[in-house]
Amino acid sequence: MPPRGATGGAHPLLPVFALLGGASALVIGTAWLLSVPQVLPGFLGSPSAVALTHVFTLLFVSLVYLGTLQQLPAVLLVTDLAWRGSGWFSLPVFAGGATLLVWGLASGFRPTPLAVGGSAVVAALGMAAAQVIATALRSPPKDPASRGLVAAVCYLFLTVALGLLLAAARTSAGVATAVGYPAALHQTTGIVGAFMLGIATSGHKLLSMFALSKGGAVWRLRVATYLTHGVMAASVLAAVAPVFGGSPALSRVAGQLAVLLVAVVAALQFFEVGALLRRRLRKRLEAPVERYVLAHAFLPFAGLMYAVGWRSAAVVALLLGFVGLAVSGMLIKILSFLTWTRAFGSTRTAGAPPPLLRDLTRPWLEPVITAGLCLGALAATMAVATGSLLTARLAASALLVGAVAQLAQAATIVGRTLARRVGPATAVVTTK
Repeated sequence: MPPRGATGGAHPLLPVFALLGGASALVIGTAWLLSVPQVLPGFLGSPSAVALTHVFTLLFVSLVYLGTLQQLPAVLLVTDLAWRGSGWFSLPVFAGGATLLVWGLASGFRPTPLAVGGSAVVAALGMAAAQVIATALRSPPKDPASRGLVAAVCYLFLTVALGLLLAAARTSAGVATAVGYPAALHQTTGIVGAFMLGIATSGHKLLSMFALSKGGAVWRLRVATYLTHGVMAASVLAAVAPVFGGSPALSRVAGQLAVLLVAVVAALQFFEVGALLRRRLRKRLEAPVERYVLAHAFLPFAGLMYAVGWRSAAVVALLLGFVGLAVSGMLIKILSFLTWTRAFGSTRTAGAPPPLLRDLTRPWLEPVITAGLCLGALAATMAVATGSLLTARLAASALLVGAVAQLAQAATIVGRTLARRVGPATAVVTTK
């Protein structure tokens, strides 16, 4: 069994592999999108569009998410991670299952790869959720960020379970008759319950650390967590009311309530980030942290898209803009921190001192990442809204540039860490 992590989490190589895998998947997905840009202005329920969506949500966002869960719960809950070695099983199973699932979607919703891949993803995320819950039972969460993170992981598991149910409803008339086709519930659980709540809770801690922003009220985070549960309850009611003979009016009102609560949650997160920035001690934020902050500009933008009736465009803005930029920013910062900790955290060097975190990156790559992903998210949103193929090509090209730069930055961090770790000028002496 690999040695335990220094922070009470799993071996640092686990999240490092997951983050590198997520960055690689985004490059593959954006290159694929560039080959079929017509999926953006076209029917978003087509096999290619759904498959590309799941490359982004599963193989990029969720894989990075799972990787950070091998360290973050131990830090937030101030305890050892439960079942520390389980990630060596759950992460490969998740990656393999998600890849098979994407292939099944892209090839015309084939039942066998959907069932096998979906089952593997559900099993892997079920193990990850159980691991976080078991860790929380060792040291019950005492602050809103920790409690919200546990809830977000549970919602991520529910999201993929609902996705497996959707796949079954596509291939079985009996399942479709019994449960309907709750696509909206699956989407809301993933975007709001898993991703938005996960970014809000983990991002609160990480932004506080990287911006040196301590203290202050946390009521917005607490209320946002409660309201997220309200979004889920209203969304469930909207989905099940027609199946069990409820009136269409009840389903419609529940759906409208869910949308209203999502808007309030987004506003609370927007202002919470502003509050953290106002009380920060570090005046100049590092580029990846700036990208995380910039992601929040897509929250009001998505609201505007929804308000003018471009609902699919609003979802694209939330996913590619808010979720994509936020995950990208934290990916680079967390990868720097983990690799540095692994190489230098428990050692001292003879000769040259260990590098600073910012010395592990190539600074010129950061504006390329930010510009590419930001322009790509904006253009993709407008391509969906207006049906412009030219805008879709621009979106795919910009996203690919940002994704390639992000992968290059991630590889640079790992490469420079290894070079400094084993270089002759920094021979390592183990401390006692």
